[in-house]
Amino acid sequence: MGRILAAGAALLVGLGAALAQSTSPDEQARGLLEDGRTYRRDGKLKQALDNFNTIVTGFPGTESVDDALLEIGRYQMEVEGNADKAREAFEQVTKRYPQSDGAPGAYYYLGLLTLERATGSAELDDALAQFARVQRLYPRSEWVARALSGTALAHRKAGRLPEAVEAARRVALEYPSSDGAPGAQFQIGHALALMGEPRQAMEEFQRIRSRFGSSPWAPLALDRITALYRLYGGGPPVFVLDPAYSAGAGDLLKDVRAILMTPTRTLWIASDKMKGVVPVGPDGKLGTSLSGADVRSLALTASGDLVVAARTAVRVGPRDLRSYSVPTDKPGVTEPLEKIEAAVVTPGGATLVADDKRKRVCRFDDKGQFLGPFPDPKERQVSRLAVDGEGGIVVLDREQKTVQVYNESGRLLRSVAPRGAGWELKRPVDVAVDPSLNAYVADEEGAVYVFSPAGQLLATITGELRKPKALTLDPTGAILVYDEKHEKVLKYR
Repeated sequence: MGRILAAGAALLVGLGAALAQSTSPDEQARGLLEDGRTYRRDGKLKQALDNFNTIVTGFPGTESVDDALLEIGRYQMEVEGNADKAREAFEQVTKRYPQSDGAPGAYYYLGLLTLERATGSAELDDALAQFARVQRLYPRSEWVARALSGTALAHRKAGRLPEAVEAARRVALEYPSSDGAPGAQFQIGHALALMGEPRQAMEEFQRIRSRFGSSPWAPLALDRITALYRLYGGGPPVFVLDPAYSAGAGDLLKDVRAILMTPTRTLWIASDKMKGVVPVGPDGKLGTSLSGADVRSLALTASGDLVVAARTAVRVGPRDLRSYSVPTDKPGVTEPLEKIEAAVVTPGGATLVADDKRKRVCRFDDKGQFLGPFPDPKERQVSRLAVDGEGGIVVLDREQKTVQVYNESGRLLRSVAPRGAGWELKRPVDVAVDPSLNAYVADEEGAVYVFSPAGQLLATITGELRKPKALTLDPTGAILVYDEKHEKVLKYR
């Protein structure tokens, strides 16, 4: 009996030691990290953040701290949109844990943060330097493929399209099984389209469908192929009315001021009659509307938030309502903008507001402070603003009857003249730009014109159009036009 009791005691001691060993700080921290990542995947973001913060504060000496800081930075960047807090978390990883497996990811995200807000060559060079550190310091890391993709994006943003193709092709060829390979292949096609090589671009997009058919990039590639083939598939492009298309009904289609199609195929309709903006889903069902009197224009931020410009205020997303004031001739005295025509948020974080009273576009920082006129103090009667896929600021001047595109520093990139061979803009009211930088201009006199990036006329749509008031593009390049006479949205494919 004594031997049995002794053996039992020894077994209990062994189990206790094993239990203590299984709950060591490192294992506890790893468990919190895994649970946090699971919470994040399941959309339980607060619980995820709590886990990551617990690791940093409660288990500072464990091997999971760098990964937790990386996740905290991602949360601040992707969920909260707080670039400063995200940068702080990433820099802690690079400075305190430079030999950890989280360090290359931190350098990658630092590059991405800089790239997203880059407005000049200095910021673009900084982003490239961060991506280069991943490749040079951690050549065997899984983050190298992402860093090369970031390098491609930085070159594209700088206008160095051949370099962008080269960097993206390295990902597709050297890391074909990586998560970033389909996106890199997409970037190759996109850059070639911007270079004026639509047929090569279509071939590269088709490779995504062939090699990565189950990837989320495959349907996007099909959309791009469809849009490019419509314009460059052979012969002059022809747009045909789709008689089966319908979007909205009744009062929603009365007194429409703007329409906007999102990448997820939700059509937003701004209707004075409805005193707000109403989303129409791909299935034709109406979603939750946003109230607003006298809405003038619609736009999207780089992150996909809806920008609604009304006469006296601008709404960014569902809850962020902003009013703006500008200095007067009297020192220290400001005056609110009360005749807003259009507004956009630039990739660099500034807000541009077209003021019909002062006939200028006013530039404000992310805190609403007035920075000055854009692109210069010249008077402009701007009725529409947009941001194209490369960050260009698209300005429609209804008095000068021109469309001009500027970069964030105010340098003119390209333009559409008021008249040329085969066209004359008489009463331009709206403009949209596709991913290949072709411009689509709606004219109240009963036409929609399609122009190449060089300002050459590609196509003219008339026929059923009576009085176009607004237009937008769907992801396949089809044109949606609200016609005031018909009181409906017409779709041209």
